[in-house]
Amino acid sequence: MSEQDRRSEQSLTDWSMVLDAGSIDSPSRSASLDRLVRRYWPSLFACVRAGGCSAEEANDIVQGFVADVILERNLPAHADRDRGRFRGLLFRSIGNYVRDHHRRNRSLKRRPEQGKVASLDVEGCPTPSDQSADDPEQAFTRHWVATILRRAIETVRTSFIDRDREVEWEILEARLVLPMIEGVPPVPYSNLVERFELRDVPQAASFLVNGKRALGQAILAEIGETVDSPDQVDAEARDLLRLLTENAR
Repeated sequence: MSEQDRRSEQSLTDWSMVLDAGSIDSPSRSASLDRLVRRYWPSLFACVRAGGCSAEEANDIVQGFVADVILERNLPAHADRDRGRFRGLLFRSIGNYVRDHHRRNRSLKRRPEQGKVASLDVEGCPTPSDQSADDPEQAFTRHWVATILRRAIETVRTSFIDRDREVEWEILEARLVLPMIEGVPPVPYSNLVERFELRDVPQAASFLVNGKRALGQAILAEIGETVDSPDQVDAEARDLLRLLTENAR
C-alpha cells in the first residue's frame, strides 16, 4: 500500500470519501460507505446511549440509522462541504432518527436490499460500553475526538517505526500517549534514559519534543481531512483542545 493510499485509509472522513459514498454510480461506493460507517459508529452509538437508551436498544437504533438513513436515503449525497462539517449533518440526522424511533416506540432494524455493509456487524467496530454523564452532542463529539487522536497516534507510531525511530516513539508513548489515553503517570525521564541507554535526560526530552511535534502535525492533518479551509482547521483544533482539557479535569 502506498503512503497516499495509507493516508486515505487512515483519514477520519475526507470529503472525497463522503462524496464517493454518496455517488450511486461509483464502483467504489460500497467500500467508501463501509469505511464511513466504521469510523462514525462509536460516535453514533455514544450519542444514542447518552440519550438514555440501553446498549442493546442503542445498537438496534444505530443499525437502523445506517440502513434507513445512510444507505436507503443516501445521507452522504446530501453532504455539502460549503455548508459545514459532515459530522454536524450526521449528528443532526441521528438526533432526528432517535426522535422518530421514540415516537414509533419500536426498534427499526432493516438491512439494505443490495449488498451488506460490514459495519452493521458490530464485531471489529469499537463501541463504547459505558453510559457517561454527557448529553448526546457531547458524547458524539467526545468520540469524534477520540477517533481523531487514535488515528493520529497510529499514524505517528507507524511512521516512527517504519523509519527506525522506535526509541522516539516509545518515549512519546511513555511520556504523553499513555498518560493521555489511560490516565497513567508519565514514566520518569531517568527511567527512560536507563531503559534506552541514552546519553542524558536532555536527549530523552529532545526525543519527546520531536514526538510531540509529529503528533501535533498528525492531528492537524486528520482534522484537515474533515474540513474545507485552514480557518475551519483552527476552529476544530480549538474545539479538540477544549474537550481534552475538560476531560482532564
